[in-house]
Amino acid sequence: MAFESQGMLFVFSTSSANSTAVAAAIEEVTSFSGPSGSASIIDVTHLDSTAKMKLVGLRDEGNLTLDLNFVATAAMQTKLREARAARTESNIAILFNDTGRTLAAMKCFVTGFSIGGSVDNKLTGSVTIEINGPVTWTTYTT
Repeated sequence: MAFESQGMLFVFSTSSANSTAVAAAIEEVTSFSGPSGSASIIDVTHLDSTAKMKLVGLRDEGNLTLDLNFVATAAMQTKLREARAARTESNIAILFNDTGRTLAAMKCFVTGFSIGGSVDNKLTGSVTIEINGPVTWTTYTT
């Protein structure tokens, strides 16, 4: 059964992705994309092969992109900018709005933080987060 994205949280921390007690939600997220994982294909074809032969390489969990209303003084938006500038490995957790409260936790690097605006519009931000290692899927319990 489908569920809505309204009410989802993106929790950022420089100490622990698996404990939201020491982290805080990123303010004013308007949309997201990711995790966008994939795996490389390793060609193991040899001269006796009658067709291409392959192995699947290590999974790469890809990245996560967050679009948000930019608020220069927002605490977690500031932490994201600081983590990008310092090249700090951090943690992010996605708390889904499903009945079981699915939690996807991952280590990450903030690799981009851009700000945009236009005439008669709000300031927006876009955050690019590169996932480092596996995404851990669990059920959130308080």
